[in-house]
Amino acid sequence: MLKMATKIWICRFSRYNRTMKKPFVLNRLLHISNESHQKDTNYSIAKTLCDHFYELPSMTIQETADLCYVSCASISRFVRYLGYSGFSEFKESCAKSIGIEADYSNEVKKAQKEDLLPIYTRFTEQILSNIQIAFSELDIEQMDRICGWMQKADKIATLGLEFSSLVGEHIQSRLMRMHKNVQTSLDFQEQKEIVQNLTNNSLIFILSMEAGYLYHNPEIIDWIQAKGCKVVIITINPYNKQMQFADEILVCGKQNYNTEGRISLLYMVELLLMHYSISYFQNLKMNRPS
Repeated sequence: MLKMATKIWICRFSRYNRTMKKPFVLNRLLHISNESHQKDTNYSIAKTLCDHFYELPSMTIQETADLCYVSCASISRFVRYLGYSGFSEFKESCAKSIGIEADYSNEVKKAQKEDLLPIYTRFTEQILSNIQIAFSELDIEQMDRICGWMQKADKIATLGLEFSSLVGEHIQSRLMRMHKNVQTSLDFQEQKEIVQNLTNNSLIFILSMEAGYLYHNPEIIDWIQAKGCKVVIITINPYNKQMQFADEILVCGKQNYNTEGRISLLYMVELLLMHYSISYFQNLKMNRPS
């Protein structure tokens, strides 16, 4: 089973690795259009580019500028703001952007109506298997250590790609309710700034089911190691050499053929939040006036 899972992971990573270093350009555009409180030029450009994303690889910079009702210089500034050297690199990244097909196995992509019930059955069984694996490897002392670091940390941050970033926001919102601030962002540039502001008394959670975050962001990983802060990785791929720098690794299953890992990642996060909340409630009780 482990060899099969490793082979599938290698194939999936090879598919990712054939794209550019910035394969999540659509996420960047969505982030700007969703999070911009001021409807400025960047917001307008990002929203228009999202609406016409799959047309961009065949468009010139002049056509893109006309579409957005801005100048070519504005488009050039915008793509540099995203981290690209110029419009050509941006356009190539759009062409190689990871699509929905990366989420699913060939079995799903080729499924007919009669295949659906068996596919959904296996999907559900694999989710349950992941959760059972995560539960069987649960170490209460490890959870105690991590929660102790959370209590003492001057700063806590979460990092991840796509869905994992959304889970990071969930961690942020829950811990804020327990008077603990967490820094997180869906945007890679903002993630870099978060890491640069950490100290050796900080704690960082990397949510990376298949180690994709580590491969896509080697510069950030180097900064994290230089900072000397505590690192906790939540993953289904704990034996990956890229993870050896972590102080603790929480295993949330072994399978992610058709996004099952997302459910077990959230399960492990909920266990960790529950564990932390127990200490929080105990402290509230101890500090309550008699």
